[in-house]
Amino acid sequence: MNKIVLPMKVHAVKLEYQRLELEKMPHGHFKMKNGRKYVYVTYDPQNAKLNLRHPSRLLVDSKRGKEYADSVSRYLELKQAYTNLLNEWNSRYSVTPPGVSFPIVQFSDPHKMNNEFYKRQKALCGEYTPKCPTVSDHGELKSKNEQMGADLLKQMGIPFKYEPEVSFVNTEEVIDPDFLINFFEIDRCAYLEILGMNDKVDYSVRTAAKMNSFSKDTYRPGREVIYVILYDKANFDEDYFVSQILTAFNNMIPDSALVWKSDSCAG
Repeated sequence: MNKIVLPMKVHAVKLEYQRLELEKMPHGHFKMKNGRKYVYVTYDPQNAKLNLRHPSRLLVDSKRGKEYADSVSRYLELKQAYTNLLNEWNSRYSVTPPGVSFPIVQFSDPHKMNNEFYKRQKALCGEYTPKCPTVSDHGELKSKNEQMGADLLKQMGIPFKYEPEVSFVNTEEVIDPDFLINFFEIDRCAYLEILGMNDKVDYSVRTAAKMNSFSKDTYRPGREVIYVILYDKANFDEDYFVSQILTAFNNMIPDSALVWKSDSCAG
């Protein structure tokens, strides 16, 4: 797999989302002194008295210290991810990253497929059990293609639920798509179908019927449902899979959501 390159709008949204998350978290660092580990808290949105010159020093194994140690550990992890993302932006573009107008509003959202929708949906709704399931870090999956897709979603930092349930109104069918994936930074989720056995007639017929049902209930391709069609089932095309997911993500971000500074040239 080649290095994952984020589209510009996705890159900008992730940067601003992480920056705002960092502002909500206690800041600090760890230090050993006299053989004991301390957490130094230099910022806490709930305590205006703390700052770099007047931090709070707590033993990590104390009750309060454990609470802050967990928060500061998450802060340092996210800070490193943000720094890496910012460095990638600066190496690729000659403009300052834009701000982002959160929350991002979709042009149309017929099924209210937001973060709350994602949280409500149950996983593992499928009843079919293959003779030889694919065992993975994500549990038992139906195929190797699904396992590789799940691995890439995890690598991209995109949460997912396997085999949720969808009830269609117009065709009165109930199906279990491969995945429900969550673009949480933009309060948006989408079903993901990996289609990889198109040489089999019965499979192709079922796939066409499923796509028709999605269409009749106004699930738009690249919006509410993403189709990744693998023409060579024996060779999973990782670059193509990633591009399909990130293209959909990027298209869900309106240009108007990015707020460029006056001295930037976003063209």
